Amino acid sequence: MPIDLETLSTGQLENLIANHRRKRATDAPLYIESLRELEKRKGKGLDFEKSLSIILQAAREARFLSYRELADANGADWSQVRYAIGGHLWKLAEYGHLKEQLLLSAIVVNKPNVETGKMEPDTLKGFIGAARELGYPITDEQRSSKNSKHVCLLGLKVDRRRSNSNQGR
Repeated sequence: MPIDLETLSTGQLENLIANHRRKRATDAPLYIESLRELEKRKGKGLDFEKSLSIILQAAREARFLSYRELADANGADWSQVRYAIGGHLWKLAEYGHLKEQLLLSAIVVNKPNVETGKMEPDTLKGFIGAARELGYPITDEQRSSKNSKHVCLLGLKVDRRRSNSNQGR
């Protein structure tokens, strides 16, 4: 009988996720959907589904978006979510990697860099950390820093290809 994740307590969800990680079963559909359910509950004003939709829409439009833009689109108060947004993006990155093989957080950058997609050192450090954690090989951080726009656009191209291939269905 399938587990109804919505009926589990937050503690039970956290335990389910921890068990999947311990067993190295992070590719299991139950694990992926558990991440989604937990973040829906703990988003601090950042809605998992809404953020996912906003990021995918920006990707389809081949544009970058700022952290603040993501918060505003969620209807969240920036002063309340400013420090939580990194963790929120990590969960979206893990979910996107497991579900779509995309690092969804790649297109979220600091406001001054929305036109170029350049990642500030702290942003790039977090992005590279997430990529490494998810098993992506990073061999040259300096080169990654110089080519962060290329890295981001590569993710956008993958998403657009998927969108275009799904249009004929």
